[in-house]
Amino acid sequence: MIMFCLTHFCFLLLICVYVYMCMFYYHSAIAPIAPPFAVIAEELGYFPVTNRDGETINIPARVTRHSTDQAILLSEYLKSKGSVMYGAFWCPHCRNQREIWGREAWDNIGYVECSSKGYKGEPNLCALKNVDGFPTWSFGKESKENGDNLVGGEMPLEQIAKLSGYKAKFDATLEPSLGAQSGSCQ
Repeated sequence: MIMFCLTHFCFLLLICVYVYMCMFYYHSAIAPIAPPFAVIAEELGYFPVTNRDGETINIPARVTRHSTDQAILLSEYLKSKGSVMYGAFWCPHCRNQREIWGREAWDNIGYVECSSKGYKGEPNLCALKNVDGFPTWSFGKESKENGDNLVGGEMPLEQIAKLSGYKAKFDATLEPSLGAQSGSCQ
């Protein structure tokens, strides 16, 4: 019984020391703890950052999923054609579209931020291109049968491959299911 109590006491003492060390570490100038809005923003998919001019710019969170080989090949094809995805940092469909691609493939995708509060935002370009929802894809004039080169909404990669004129085989069963939805933000 005494041994049991002593073990519990040592365990509790170690926890207290650990908690004290964490508090000291996080409250020191070396590594300040993140304010609550940053934690919430991480869950939303973007991070507010103050630039040198004192303006708050919102940066989309990094893509976490790894890409499949065929997603990378498709993204390289789209890059060679100059295809672009227009989006907004706050749009959940845009965030999901990035995750559908995966990190490595997303690095090849041309992206235009349409919100003036987003990182490198180009709202005037988006207005000029008549982008009215997010995400919106531009695959090039020769890609779509009806001649309209803008396609809106979150899509699976198989649909993007078809709309872009991708000729290589694309097996949708190789892509992980992320609960893709058909939708867009306005």
